[in-house]
Amino acid sequence: MDIKGAVKRQIRAATQQPVFGWRVWLLPMFFWPLFLDVPVEIIRGGGTRLVGALLGLGLAWYAAALMAQGRRRKGAQLFGVAAGLTAGLAAGITPPIAVGLGFGAWFGVRLLTADLPEAAAPPPPPEPARPDPLDGPRAQLSRIAAAAPRLPLGTLLLEAAGAMQGVVEDLEARPARLHEARRFLAVHLDGLSRIVDRLEAGAAPPETLPSLLTDLTASARKLRSELRMAESEALEIQVKVLAERLRQEEP
Repeated sequence: MDIKGAVKRQIRAATQQPVFGWRVWLLPMFFWPLFLDVPVEIIRGGGTRLVGALLGLGLAWYAAALMAQGRRRKGAQLFGVAAGLTAGLAAGITPPIAVGLGFGAWFGVRLLTADLPEAAAPPPPPEPARPDPLDGPRAQLSRIAAAAPRLPLGTLLLEAAGAMQGVVEDLEARPARLHEARRFLAVHLDGLSRIVDRLEAGAAPPETLPSLLTDLTASARKLRSELRMAESEALEIQVKVLAERLRQEEP
């Protein structure tokens, strides 16, 4: 029973949420004599003491606001600075002692608020999504397929676009081969897209256009065959390497 009770107390202690409460906002009240000192120094005309009193009050309340936001360490440091400036400027204490009082205030605030949580760092901004290099070719092929039925030589245009669509689909399945098809996509597909643009603008197709479209279709099919052959060769090499390793591991 004692063990169970100890475990329960540990669980409650681990799950208990720290509360900021009165400790944060009452910390600046240690500087309450400065509220009386400010009007006195205004009447006396003590510029240095007045500046020290105002700095001590302002920094103390700002430190409390930081701690209320969860920035405990920063707030404790600022309380130490406020205490040191107040001691040195408003009270006229010698600098070494004023610095020591500042460190004492910082240490005391750290002890008093040791159970307060430190504000978590904001999460890093999400990395912008990288554009898919095949988005452009997909858009071009969609536009060509939509426009081809209304244009002269529409059947040949659709055949060329279909063959190029097959290349894009192969590259989607094997993105590592994209570098091998960059020139094809940049020259052949872009050229076909420009041809469609001219035909849509009312240009008459030249006599050499049918053979060119046939060549584009054949080129796309050849590229697909080369990509698949490269994959087959890579698979064959991988099989040979794995088989050789297995033979080496055999006793």
